[in-house]
Amino acid sequence: PGNSGGPLLDSSGKMIGMATAIFSPSGASAGVGFAIPADTVKSIAGMLIQNGQIIRPLLGVSILDSKNARQALGITKGILILEVKPGTPAAQAGLRGLKRTDSGIIEIGDIVIAIEGNPIEKEGDLFKAIESFEPGDVVKVTVNRPDIEVDDDGSPQIKLKEITFDVKLIASDDSTFLKRDR
Repeated sequence: PGNSGGPLLDSSGKMIGMATAIFSPSGASAGVGFAIPADTVKSIAGMLIQNGQIIRPLLGVSILDSKNARQALGITKGILILEVKPGTPAAQAGLRGLKRTDSGIIEIGDIVIAIEGNPIEKEGDLFKAIESFEPGDVVKVTVNRPDIEVDDDGSPQIKLKEITFDVKLIASDDSTFLKRDR
C-alpha cells in the first residue's frame, strides 16, 4: 500500500492511515502491510506539534499483560493489577495490586473489569478506554476484588466483590511518577 511513513488511501483517495511496515516472507516489497489508523496519526501529530512529545493518560498501575498467566490464576474476565504505584491517584483511590503476605502467601490484586462502564477483557481494551481521556480527568474504574470468606463448614472461599473507584488519570510524562522506585 505504499512506503513506510506514507499515506494509506482508500479507493476514493481518502487517507485512512499511515503505512508503517510490511511482513514479507520472501523479502521482496510484497506481503502483508501494516498501518496506523488516520485518527491515531492525527492525534499523535497534534500532540507532537503542541508538546514536542506524546503525553498519554495513565492509571498509575502495572498490569499482568499475559492472557495465559491470567488464565493460570483463574482470572477469566478483566486485567489483574500487579502493582499500584505509591503516591499516585490510583493508590489514593484505594486500588490494590498483587502482594505477598508475611507468611509468604501471594494475594491476588484487584482485577479491572470496566472503565466508565466499558468492559475490559484484555490489555487493548484498557488502553483504548483510557486513551479517550486526558491526564487529570477522573474516571470510574470498576474492579473485582478477591475476598476470602469462610463458609458454614469452616472452609475458606474466595469471592469476588465488585467495587468502583474514582481515579484521576496521570500523565505519561509525570516526572513525580517516573522518578518513583519501580
